[in-house]
Amino acid sequence: MLRAGAREETLHTEVWQLAEAFTALFLHHRHLGDWRESLEIGATAAAEAMVPAAEARLRSLLSRPLMDLGEYEAARRELDTAQACAEVSDHLVVRASVQEFSGRYWDRIDPSRAMAAYRSALQLNTAAKEGRGAAIASYFLGCAQDAAGSSREALDTLRGAHEQLTARGDLRMAARVRTAIGLAHDHLDETQEAIAALGEAAEVLRAQEATHYEAQALVALADLQERSQGDPRQVRARRERALEIYEAGGSPQAEELRERLEEGREQGPGEEPTGG
Repeated sequence: MLRAGAREETLHTEVWQLAEAFTALFLHHRHLGDWRESLEIGATAAAEAMVPAAEARLRSLLSRPLMDLGEYEAARRELDTAQACAEVSDHLVVRASVQEFSGRYWDRIDPSRAMAAYRSALQLNTAAKEGRGAAIASYFLGCAQDAAGSSREALDTLRGAHEQLTARGDLRMAARVRTAIGLAHDHLDETQEAIAALGEAAEVLRAQEATHYEAQALVALADLQERSQGDPRQVRARRERALEIYEAGGSPQAEELRERLEEGREQGPGEEPTGG
């Protein structure tokens, strides 16, 4: 009986560890259905193995594919459970991570609450001497500041995060920060700086095979170039590449992008868009 219990506990541990291991793949290649299933199985296994830190990590991660699929209430429930598990674990970095993922949830509806979550994540990571985590929290804080209309302040925050991540050799995250820097420049009507930052980000993310984030940079760059009367063939090529990525991952964003490409095809090159 004891041997059977030990085998079962070992199996639960292997399952949640495997779910965590798959996360690096799914974060950059968003196969949403598979990612969701992997995390649900992993979180259940961590709960059965009674490892609250692992359960907190996996449930907070689960909020990401759920939100990408538009299941926001389910994501909120997972985050609430993750926060309770993190408090039980009393692990600073895990608590910081849950705050960061909570911030991603609040980004949609309440920038001020998102900023509070990111500041909490920054403080917890700093207390734990977790430099990379602090830099990532600064990145998300900068994004929230930009969303709240404080784009100049956001640029300062984002540049600091970019510098820290570059110094650590974290090219993927540094490129994601460059995307955010490009968006902030765009919001300040600094078009050339925005185009340069977004173009650089897309190139690095493609080289790093972080296709989901490459698609985000490409869509933002295509929109900006379209608004600034850029080459329509280049705009279309970037949207087509992004659509290919979204379709491969089963993202709901694929349908919207497909419709935009169809509209562009109907208008034809050189025609002015109609409507306001």
